[in-house]
Amino acid sequence: MKDNHPKLLIVTPEFPPEQWGGLARTVLKVAMHAMNLGIDTQVARLTVEPEKVILLDENRTTTSFEGIVTHNIIVGKDNIDPDQRDIWGCPHNLSLQMMFQSLESLEASHQYDIFQSFFLYPVGYITGLLAKKVKKPMISCIVGNDVNRYFFSPEKVSVCKSGLDNSDFVVGLSKSLVDLADALSPISRKSCVIYNSVTIPDESWAPRTDPASRIRIGCAGIFKYAKGLPYLFKAVAELSKKWNLHLALRGIIRHSEKDVFQEILTRTNIRRLVTMLEPAPHEEISGWLRSLDLFVLPSVTEGCPNIVMEAMAAGVPTVATEVGAVPDLIEDGVSGLLCPPGNSTALVSQIERILNNPDLANKLSKAGREKMKLFSAEREREEWRQVYRKFVEL
Repeated sequence: MKDNHPKLLIVTPEFPPEQWGGLARTVLKVAMHAMNLGIDTQVARLTVEPEKVILLDENRTTTSFEGIVTHNIIVGKDNIDPDQRDIWGCPHNLSLQMMFQSLESLEASHQYDIFQSFFLYPVGYITGLLAKKVKKPMISCIVGNDVNRYFFSPEKVSVCKSGLDNSDFVVGLSKSLVDLADALSPISRKSCVIYNSVTIPDESWAPRTDPASRIRIGCAGIFKYAKGLPYLFKAVAELSKKWNLHLALRGIIRHSEKDVFQEILTRTNIRRLVTMLEPAPHEEISGWLRSLDLFVLPSVTEGCPNIVMEAMAAGVPTVATEVGAVPDLIEDGVSGLLCPPGNSTALVSQIERILNNPDLANKLSKAGREKMKLFSAEREREEWRQVYRKFVEL
C-alpha cells in the first residue's frame, strides 16, 4: 500500500560524493529541501563509461547519501566510426536509449508521483520523455551551460527544446537563463527563478596584517570555457608588473580546456605565479576563502555561482563578471565589484580598486556578508515548496 508521502525522483548528471562542484551541491540542497518538506525523495545519477560493456541488469547500484536514496546508473557510450556510419547510425543513440530504459525500470519499481531533472541535456530530455510517457508531472531545472552552451549546438538544441516542451514547470537559477530558454521554447508562464542559498560562517575574513606579504588572489570551480580563466590570467600578468601577487586556483580543469590553459599560461608568462590546488571538502572551503586577499570569478557565462556566494558569505572582497545571477548577488561598489565578461582590462581595474583601497575592501567584506543573509536555506526551501505544491499535496 502506498503511503501518504508524495514520491519524487530527481535525475542529475552530478551528485555528491562522486562529483565536486556547484551543480552537485545545488542538487543536494534541493533534494534536502524536498525531503524536509515531507517528500519521499530519491536521486538517479546518470553517468557514461565510454570504455565499458554495460548491461541493463548490471548498471545500477543503490546507496544512501545524507539520508537520500541514490541510484547510481552507468550506461555505455556508442563508438561509431564515422567512415562506417550509415543512415541509421546516430552518435549517442545507444547511451540515450539505455538512460531512458534505466529510468523506466526505476519508475516501474517505485511508481513516482513527480520527476525533476537538472541540466537539459541529456537528463532533461530523457526525463521529459519518460514523464510524458507515464503521464506524470516533470520539473526541469536549468542551471548554466545547458542553456548558455548547448543552445548554440545544432546537434543538441532540438533535444534541449524537447526537454523544455515536455516540462510542466521550469526553474532557472537566474533570470537570464529563463529569458534565453524562453527564446527557444515558450516557458514564461510555467517558470520561475530560484537562487541558490548559502550559509553564513561564524568566522569572517580579515585583512592581512603584513602589508609587505604577497597578495593572494583566489578562484575556484570546475574550470572550463564558461569560467573565463584566460581573462584572469591576462589580468594577473598585467597586475604582476606592479604588485607582488599569487593566483591560487582550487578545483578541476576540464580535459577539453587543458591545452588552452597551458597556452595562455605560456603566453602570459605567469606560470610561476599560479598554483593549482585540489578540490577540497565543502567544509574546508570557507577557511581557504578567508586566507585570500580577494576572490575573483571571471566567468563568461554563469547560472547562480555557489562559490561567489560562499566567498561573500565569508566576507572575502569579491570581483565577478556581470553574468547569470551575479548582478543579483552583488551590488556593484557596495557588496562587491562587477565588470563585463571577456574583458581582462576591466578585471585589472576592479582588482586594483580593492588593492589600492583597504577601506573599500573592508566595506565590501561587511556588505557582502550582509547581502548573503538574503539567500538563506529557509528562503530557498519555501520557494521550492511553492513549486512542488503545484503538483503534489504537502
